[in-house]
Amino acid sequence: MSSTLILQPLIFYYSKTGTTAKIAEIVLPTIKAESRKIVDPGDWRDKLRIRRYSPAEEEVKKANAAIAEFDPIILLTPISEGTPPSSMIEFLEQIDLHGKRVVLGLVGADETNPEAVDKLRRKVMERGSKFITTIYLRGVITGPNWIDLGEEDFAREAAKLAELVFSVSEVPK
Repeated sequence: MSSTLILQPLIFYYSKTGTTAKIAEIVLPTIKAESRKIVDPGDWRDKLRIRRYSPAEEEVKKANAAIAEFDPIILLTPISEGTPPSSMIEFLEQIDLHGKRVVLGLVGADETNPEAVDKLRRKVMERGSKFITTIYLRGVITGPNWIDLGEEDFAREAAKLAELVFSVSEVPK
């Protein structure tokens, strides 16, 4: 009998166009993970603290409570025009990843976006994580020649992510 503790992966994702959400949805049953959607940060009233309640703050409280039960933590986010979304940055500034193994999944990014990649990587490390790696997943090509992904593209990108998660965890295939 093995004494290896099998922990369940947790995916936190932010999705602007739906591409990142679709990849997360497809990979969940394969890697036997749970997921949490990162909500948009509040509007200017939240920034000025005029309102007492912020959905984003509530989500961070729930995220910190859940993180202890999961490993690894997978952070999926789109990169648009070489910039990480403020929603992911604000989320990372508030969560506790101390001692957690983290995989950073960048949708629509590639290694030609070094500043965005480095910014997210630094934020993850600042939160006390045991950073594992970054995976680059294909996203939609935006702009005047918009190219959406087909079902086979979503399946391929989800399979790439699943293979990486299997390689870094004790999740049975």
